[in-house]
Amino acid sequence: MKVKSVSLLLAALALCSLPGCRKTVQAGASEDLVSKVLFTAAGSYDAQADLKERIPGALRRTTWTTKPPLPVQKIVLQYDSDARPLAWFLSLSGAQFTAQSLAGEGAAQVNTPQGQGWRPMKGTRLEDVLIVPTGQDSMNILTRAYVTQNEPALLEAFKAR
Repeated sequence: MKVKSVSLLLAALALCSLPGCRKTVQAGASEDLVSKVLFTAAGSYDAQADLKERIPGALRRTTWTTKPPLPVQKIVLQYDSDARPLAWFLSLSGAQFTAQSLAGEGAAQVNTPQGQGWRPMKGTRLEDVLIVPTGQDSMNILTRAYVTQNEPALLEAFKAR
C-alpha cells in the first residue's frame, strides 16, 4: 500500500514539472501575490519577521528583511492592533512586481498628495486599498481604514474611480 502511494506521489510530481503545468501556475501568479499580501497584512507570516515593535497608541510595526513572504527585499507593516484585518499599511522595497500589476486588470489610476496611485477594481479582494508607487521598485499599500485613521490627506483617492 505504501509503495503505491509513493509511486502516485512521484507520478504527480513528475506531471507538475511538465511545461504545461508550469504555465498554469504562472497564470495564477498575480492571484497568489494578492493572497500573500493579504496573509502578510493579517499576520500569517509574523513568526518569520525580523522585528516586531509597539508604536505609541494601538499601532504595531512588523518588519521583514531576511526572509520576506513576498518577492521583495524588505517589508514594513504597520497596523492597528485592535483592527488588524481592516487597518494596515504595507511599505514594500525592492519589489519584483509593479504597483499596477498588483492592482490588477481594470484598476483605476488616481492622484494623491504622494503622486499617482492605483485603486484596484471593485469586486476584487484588494478593492478597499490604495497602492502608491514610491520609487522604481517600491510602493505603499494602504487600506481605507488605515488612511481614515492615520493619513486623511489620502482619502480623496478612495472617492475617485
